[in-house]
Amino acid sequence: MKISFNWLRELAELPPGVTAASVGERLTLAGLEVEGIERRGREVRGVQIAEVRGVRPHPGAEKLAIVRVRVRAGDGAVEEEVVCGAPNVPAAGGLVAWAPPGATLPGGRTLDRREIRGVMSPGMLCSEAELGISESSDGIVVLPRGAMALGADFAGAVGLLDEVLEVNVTPNRPDALSHAGIAREAAALFKTRWKLPRPDDVPLAPLPPGRGIDVEIRDPAACPRYTARIITGLRAAPSPIELRIRLAACGVRAISNLVDVTNYVMLETGHPLHAFDLDRLSGGIVVRRANRAERMTTLDGIERPLQEGDVVIADGRGAVALAGVMGGATSEVSEGTTAVLLEAATFDPRSVRRTAKRLGLHSEASHRFERSVDANGIPHAALRAAAMIARLGGGVVNGEPVDRYPMHQHPRKATLSLAGLTRTAGFEIPLAQAAEKLASIDISADVAGDLLTAIVPTFRPDISIEPDLIEEVMRLTGYDRVPARLPPGARAPAASPEALSDRARDVLAAQGLHEAVTWGFVPKPWLEALGKARRNGAPLADGIVVKNPISSDYEVMRTSLFPGLAEAARRNLMRGVPDVALFEVGPVVLRGADAKEHPAEPTIAAGILVGRRADWLKPGEPFDFYDAKRVVDELLRALGIEDASYRAPGAGGAAGGGGESTILHPGVAARIFSGAQGAGREVGMVGEVHPAQRKRFGLPDGALYFEVEIDAVAGERRAPASVAPPRFPAATRDVSFWIAEAITADEQRGAMAAAAEPLLRELAVLEDFRDPRYVAPGMKGMLWTMTYRAADRTLTDPEVDAAHARVVSALGAAHAISIR
Repeated sequence: MKISFNWLRELAELPPGVTAASVGERLTLAGLEVEGIERRGREVRGVQIAEVRGVRPHPGAEKLAIVRVRVRAGDGAVEEEVVCGAPNVPAAGGLVAWAPPGATLPGGRTLDRREIRGVMSPGMLCSEAELGISESSDGIVVLPRGAMALGADFAGAVGLLDEVLEVNVTPNRPDALSHAGIAREAAALFKTRWKLPRPDDVPLAPLPPGRGIDVEIRDPAACPRYTARIITGLRAAPSPIELRIRLAACGVRAISNLVDVTNYVMLETGHPLHAFDLDRLSGGIVVRRANRAERMTTLDGIERPLQEGDVVIADGRGAVALAGVMGGATSEVSEGTTAVLLEAATFDPRSVRRTAKRLGLHSEASHRFERSVDANGIPHAALRAAAMIARLGGGVVNGEPVDRYPMHQHPRKATLSLAGLTRTAGFEIPLAQAAEKLASIDISADVAGDLLTAIVPTFRPDISIEPDLIEEVMRLTGYDRVPARLPPGARAPAASPEALSDRARDVLAAQGLHEAVTWGFVPKPWLEALGKARRNGAPLADGIVVKNPISSDYEVMRTSLFPGLAEAARRNLMRGVPDVALFEVGPVVLRGADAKEHPAEPTIAAGILVGRRADWLKPGEPFDFYDAKRVVDELLRALGIEDASYRAPGAGGAAGGGGESTILHPGVAARIFSGAQGAGREVGMVGEVHPAQRKRFGLPDGALYFEVEIDAVAGERRAPASVAPPRFPAATRDVSFWIAEAITADEQRGAMAAAAEPLLRELAVLEDFRDPRYVAPGMKGMLWTMTYRAADRTLTDPEVDAAHARVVSALGAAHAISIR
C-alpha cells in the first residue's frame, strides 16, 4: 500500500517536525511495517510556473512555435521566448511549466540555452513525461489560469515534492488500506487528531424524467449493501494535475476526471467505487450470481466465461461488471460520457477472491474487497466521490441515492480483563489507559472495576475477542515497553521414547546404515524359529495372532525386529547387493503375563550388518563383532548411556542363548547393560547371527545383528549436562602388560578406576593381543592409553608420571600383571 505523505498530512494534524521517516518508524513498531520510503520530485529543480503572453509561428519550422512566457508580474516581470513543438500551447493567460537554463529534470538532465532551427531557446516548456509525473508526452503541462503564483517552484506548487511510504498491510487489517486508515493510526501514535475531508458542496438537482434507476439484490450474502447515485451534465476531461500526481505517487494511472475520482476516493477512504456510463445501461441494476454458461467482455476487451459462483452486476441485457473485480466494456465511461451511475457497494470477500484468482484479474479494488469493505463507510465514500465528479466534470448530482442494505452490519462488543491484559503484556497497564488507547483509534470503551467493555466499529472486522483487544492496546502502548524477563527456571523435560527414537534414527543413519521399515506382521514360522529367546520374560516365539490378517503369510504380530531385517538383508543379497547395513526403529508386541493383561509394546532400535565395510580405494574388510559394537556404543552414547558394559550371554538371556534356536551365536555375542561391569539394566544385545538363523534366512557367515530397547534406555539414561571446555592441555601415558585371558577389559578398567586418581580423565584399550606364537597359554597382551589433566594448571611430567604410577599400581594390586 503506497501512502503519500503530503496527503497524509492533510488528513492527520501531525506535530511540527514530524517526518515521513518518523511516521514510518512509529507505524512499523505498531504492526504496520513500512518497507521503504520513496522520495519523489527531488530530481525536478528550478522549473517555474510561467504565464503565456503570446504565441507566434517559428520562422524556420512549420511544426514549431515561439511562445513568449512571463514568470513575474509588475515592474520585475521577466519575459522570454521559448521554442515549443507541443500542439496544446494555451492562449495568452494560460499557465505552463517552464524549465529555464540551469533547471534540472529527471535523469540528471540540465537545461541550457539552445539554438533550434535558427532561434535561440532558453530552456523548454515541459510535458508530464519530461517532469516524471506520468508517461504522457502528448503535450506540455497546462495549468488553469490564476491557479498558482507566477514564478513559483513547479514541483512544490503542484505537490510533486512528496515522500511515499510503502506500507505492508497484513490481510487482517482492511481498515489500513487507505490514507484515512493510516491517518487514524498516525494520529493515535502521535496523540493528535485526524479527520476525513467533508464532501464538496455541489448543486443537487431532481432526476430528469426517465433517468431514474432501481437496484435489486438477489443474493444478500453475495452483496450485503449496494448504493447508486446518478450524476448528469458531465464533460470528460483530464483531471487536475494535483490529482494526477497523487494517483501516480500511489501507483495508479490517470485516465479521465470521471474515472480518476473513483480511484482517488478509494485511495483516500478504502472504499472501491465504479462509474457506469448511464446512457449505456438498459433497465435497472441487478446484483446476482452468474448464469450457467454466461459470458461477458471486461474493460480490458477480453471475453470471459463466467461460473455460477461469480457475482455480477447486470442490467436488462446481461452482466455489465464482475462485482468487485472489473467493470464491463459495454458500460465503460468514455470521452463522450455525459451521465454516470456511481456504484458504491460491498461484496462477499470469498467470491471476489475466487473470481479474481481464477481469471487472473487482481486489482486495487479486488485487493480491498477480498479483505472486506466496511458497509457502513459506503455513504460517505459515495457522497464524496459524487461531489468530486460533479465539480470536476461540471455536472450536478441528481436526486437521492438508491441504497439497498439487506444485511446490516452492527458494531460488536468485546471485553478485556485487567488480569488478562497484565498476564499477556508482562506488566500492568491500567484499564483507563487501555480505554484511552482504544478511543484514539475510534473504539469506544467503558471501564467497570477490572473489566473493560469495548464497542468495536464495523471497520475493524479483525477484533472480536479479548486477545484482539490486548493486541491493540499493546501495539499502541508500544511493544518496546514490554519488559525483557527470562521465564522461571524449570528442569528440562524427560526425553520421551518418541524423541529418543528419532535420535536413534539420526545416529544410526550417520554411521552409514540405511533405514528399513518392515512389516509389523510376520509369518508364524519366523517367530517359531526364535525358539526359547525371551524379552522381558515374554517368549519371542509366541506372538499374538491377528484375526483378520492381510494375508496368510502375515498373520502374527512381530515380537522381534530380527526376522524382518534378516528378510530385508536376504532380498538385497539376492538382487546383487553384496554389502548390507540396515537398521529399523519401531515397536514390537509382546504377550502379557496372563490373558487379561494388556500386551507390552516396547520400542526397539535394531540393525543388521552383512558383507564388508565401505572403503574408498579397495574392498573393505569384512564386518566383525567390533564393527557392530562400535555402532552400539555410538548409539548408546547418543541416547545418554555413557558407561555401558557387555557380558557374555547366559542361558535364557536377552541374546537368546540356551538353545539351538537362539538369535545370536553364543560364542560371538554379548548382552548390553546400562552400567559399568554389568551393573544397571539389561538394554540389548549384539553379536553374530546364530548359524541356524543364518541358514533359515539365507544369510552368509559373519552376519551381525544388534538391538537396543529404547524404553529400557529411557529409564537409565543420564540427563545431559553442560560441561565447560578444558582450559589446560592434557597429557597421555600408555601401559602394556600381560594378564590372564579370563580377566575382561571391564574388570581391568574397574581396577584402574578404583585408584580414584583425580587427574585421570579417560581410559581406552588400544590392543588386545592373543597370537599363540608369542603369547603364553591362558594369557593375553593388553595395551591401554590414559589421559591426564588438571582443571587449574598445566601438568608437569613428574606429576603425570606419579599419577600414572598410582593407576598402574592399583591395577597390579587387583590382578596379576607383567609389564611388557
